Amino acid sequence: MKKMLFVITTMIFVFMVTGCGKEKEVMKTCTLTSNNVAANYKMENEYKIYGKGKIVEKVVTTETVTSSDQEILDYLEETVKETYEKNNSAYGGYTNKMTNENGKLVSETTVDYSKMDIKKFVNDNSVMKNYVNSKNQLLIEGLEKIYTATGATCK
Repeated sequence: MKKMLFVITTMIFVFMVTGCGKEKEVMKTCTLTSNNVAANYKMENEYKIYGKGKIVEKVVTTETVTSSDQEILDYLEETVKETYEKNNSAYGGYTNKMTNENGKLVSETTVDYSKMDIKKFVNDNSVMKNYVNSKNQLLIEGLEKIYTATGATCK
């Protein structure tokens, strides 16, 4: 009985110290809202940047488009779907799920940079060389610059 109590106490201590599968920390959250009156839709995006130190480990993006025109939502859904499928096929690391109902298209995407061929991505997109270190690791500061250049606000 004492041995069992010791094992349980030890396990509890290990879980407390190691964090037991602890989530990666959100380093930055960037948001972008745009209202395209001419095209009859509003877009609200949130980008959660997870990382360790100065390096991006993953980004979780939620893009929400609202419109009273279902054709616009259907077109955007197809475009977003094709873009993420193409990127995942070329570089890996992308997972995406979408819903399109009640006048709202919601796309939730995770880009896991540990699974992505970032070297190939940088070679194919030369401007990305400005946002990675010598090991082709995406820098949090670099990704923040990309998002703010599109009009997003990061905190």
